[in-house]
Formats: sequence, structure tokens, C-alpha cells
Amino acid sequence: MTKRVLVTDCTGRPVNTTSWQRAVTLLVMKEAQLIEKDGDAFIKSPNLVVPKPLIIQTQGYVELKQLPDDRIIRRVLYARDSWQCQYCFKDINMSTGTIDHVKPKAAFIREGRRAAEAHRWDNVVTSCTKCNTKKGDKLPFQCGMHLTKAPKKPGYVQTLWAGKSFHPIQAEYIAMYHSKEIDISQLVIIGGK
Repeated sequence: MTKRVLVTDCTGRPVNTTSWQRAVTLLVMKEAQLIEKDGDAFIKSPNLVVPKPLIIQTQGYVELKQLPDDRIIRRVLYARDSWQCQYCFKDINMSTGTIDHVKPKAAFIREGRRAAEAHRWDNVVTSCTKCNTKKGDKLPFQCGMHLTKAPKKPGYVQTLWAGKSFHPIQAEYIAMYHSKEIDISQLVIIGGK
């Protein structure tokens, strides 16, 4: 059974997740409606039997906003880069991956700029420890390393969903609704059918 419930706004657009307890409260208080239940699971109390929610729709509208340029979220970066080192394409996970600054912080400092300016979405990539160590404070071409695609800032949708765990039905719903912004392979599928 899935622990998180996918929440959509009044347009049906996925905007968040919540606990199943909060989702049941919203359903009982008629502040949301059930879109999809979690298999044959039910939430039971002495005076209430409710299908365990998998996806609910709320009455409000949510405006999706961009992240600030300098807020790098590791799980989103790894998902953006398909959970692979961008130099050798070795698969990584949260414990084996590192963040590499394509143009090193040292280069920014040499130019009289702040090192923090290097920590932007368009200058960071997922790297394995071996490649990150090999590259050090050099540019990729100086080490015989090359990127196959330029790094770029992910959209809000990627930031919200990438790298999180979802029931297969939730993942399909997110990918269907946001097919232009996110690929289902960027979502972690757990349990379910």
C-alpha cells in the first residue's frame, strides 16, 4: 500500500502529495473528492468506512512557480540526469552520486567572482565519485571528459515530482498530465499493480 496520496487541484492537475490520513479528512469534510482508490484497502472506524485514497482532487487552484536559480535539490538533479553520471554514464543513487560543477568554483574565484555563482542549475551535473575526483577543479575538456547534453534548470513540474516514489497509477497520472515536462522514467515506481 502507498503511504502518500497524490493531490490534484480543481483542474485535475497533480500539485502535491499528502498523507492518507489528511486525504481521508479532506474527503470526509467534503473538501476533496476521490479520484482513485488504493486497491481494495479501506480505512475503517466505528462509524466510518472509506476507501483508502490514492488520488484526490481538491477544490482550490494552485499556481505552479519556478524554483530560485540557486536552489539545487540533489534528488531533482539526479532525476534530471536520469540517475547517471554525466561523464561515464554509470548508474548512481543518493549515496553514490555527487554534484559536479562543470565550470569549477575555483575558476569563478580566479575570475574575481564569488564561488557561490558556480552553484546554478546550468553549471551542475550528476557525477560518480570517480569522475568527480578525476575532473577536480578543471574544465571537462581539460581532462578528456565530455558532456552529451548541456545542463539546464528543470521546470517546476520536474522539481515537484522527479525522484519521488509513487504507486504505478499515480506515476501514470502525473506523466499523463505533465507529459511535456516530465518522463515517467524520472519517477520512482513502488508497489501497486
